[in-house]
Amino acid sequence: MAATKKVSVLRGIFHELRFLVYFPVFISLVYGLLRLIGPLFMIVIFDRVLPSRSIPTLVSLLILLVIVYAFMALLDYSRRRILARFGAQFQERVEDKIFGASDRGAYLDKGRGRPASGLYEVDQLRSFFHSGSLVAILDFFWSPLFLVAVFVISPFVGWIVVAGIAVLVLVRAIKDSLDNSRDQRHSEASDRVAELKDTLARSPHVIESHQMTAAFNKRWVLARRRSRDTSVEANDWNAWFSILSRHISRFLPYSVLAAGAYLTISGTMTIGSMVACMRLARLVHGPTERFMKEISDIGEVKTNWRNLDKILSAQQAPTANVSGKTSVHLAQVRVRCPVTKNLLLNNVNLTIPPGSSVSIVGGAGSGKTVLAETLIGRYPRANGKILLEGVDIERLSINDAASTFGYVAQRVDFFAGSIEENITGLEIEPDEQRLVKAAQFAGIHKRIVSLPEGYATRVDAIGSIFSKGERHQIALARALYPDPKVLILDEPDATFRNGLGNELKGKIVRFLKRGGIMIVLTRLPLKNFDSTQRYRLSNGVLTERKIVRIPAD
Repeated sequence: MAATKKVSVLRGIFHELRFLVYFPVFISLVYGLLRLIGPLFMIVIFDRVLPSRSIPTLVSLLILLVIVYAFMALLDYSRRRILARFGAQFQERVEDKIFGASDRGAYLDKGRGRPASGLYEVDQLRSFFHSGSLVAILDFFWSPLFLVAVFVISPFVGWIVVAGIAVLVLVRAIKDSLDNSRDQRHSEASDRVAELKDTLARSPHVIESHQMTAAFNKRWVLARRRSRDTSVEANDWNAWFSILSRHISRFLPYSVLAAGAYLTISGTMTIGSMVACMRLARLVHGPTERFMKEISDIGEVKTNWRNLDKILSAQQAPTANVSGKTSVHLAQVRVRCPVTKNLLLNNVNLTIPPGSSVSIVGGAGSGKTVLAETLIGRYPRANGKILLEGVDIERLSINDAASTFGYVAQRVDFFAGSIEENITGLEIEPDEQRLVKAAQFAGIHKRIVSLPEGYATRVDAIGSIFSKGERHQIALARALYPDPKVLILDEPDATFRNGLGNELKGKIVRFLKRGGIMIVLTRLPLKNFDSTQRYRLSNGVLTERKIVRIPAD
């Protein structure tokens, strides 16, 4: 029995919305046919109206032309509105697929090692559908109608039009074959300037406190100068070919006019046909020139489509739910760096029953953060399995993963918004009781309510109004808000490292007694808190398993 062919998610969405594309294509055909009215009007004016000197005929033709062009304007407006709505619906449906993805590993671009959820790609596709680029392509698609009309009037003039198009295509091909290195140099220089801007925005205090201002200024001047020079070079190169193409395009109608004049003098063409051929040549060359300008955008659209299709195709695994108490099992887990391909975790095996607290100690660069992010499915695995109650983590939906794992990263980041939004994960209608409970567990509730606006206080991306310890406490509250089954702390702050207070220690004990799991990854063992399982991580290898028996109460 033949295997069922896998249908592309994007193609499926496009198929559902196909009539919103087919209708503008049909409208473009009608629009193109109506554009033939202009050349036909010229033929009638020059060959019939002027010789007969009939004013009523002229007025009638003019009224008819006004009606036709008004209808054409309506058609043009309609197709643009339809394409805009197609782009909006396409984006909405694709984003629903992205946010409802079952494979959380697809959110990591394995080729570049950075988050790539597809939101950028779908936004670029919507912009393409919404802009005039697609309209230009549709106009080019039907432009052969005008070329056929030229050949009907005069094959000789038709070949001149074809020769003009060939020259434009040749100029474009030469430009594309020669300017890749210039564009690449300009892109690299611009990226460097963007990196320095990001560095200045993220770490201004580091630059100032370590007296890096002068050195940073020198780097900025050099990067900006290189970006400017490569920009000028690329602009000069592109301007030369752009001007050349534009003037060739302007010359082509006159070459058609000259050929038509020659045929008119020879008696094989009328004056009206001569002028109509000139107009038809413009109707052919114009869409062709606009289409060639859109070629680079079309290439980007194809790339974005492939990337988005790849991301969505990786999200087809069936989902599974994890309910009740949860055990964690890692079997032969290996992780490689997405960029260098070096082994970061090597055959990690770990079994954690419900109610366990695990301490994993390791030095800098030992792989603690990689292990933490592999556990939550953020880091792609080269081999092995991570199971929750026998369910692979890749089969968890985004919502299930969020309610299963609570993660406090070594580096705490926020998004610009209120404290409440940061802790509740942007929930539209947050649970106030859970919010306060999570903040109290983390020991940050009193500090928050002491602020003038309390939980409504807005913070920036680095949480500059809080100390480092307070930022970690807010991150802990954020991790606890969904009431997770597994709590992972990567390099916790001094509150954990230097000894837990009785109140916080009691809360953790109650969390474990409910069947929760706490995994702490740190450089030094925790004080005044006995973990039920202890490990050492060195060079990606988990060793020295030690179990501490806690006597029953």
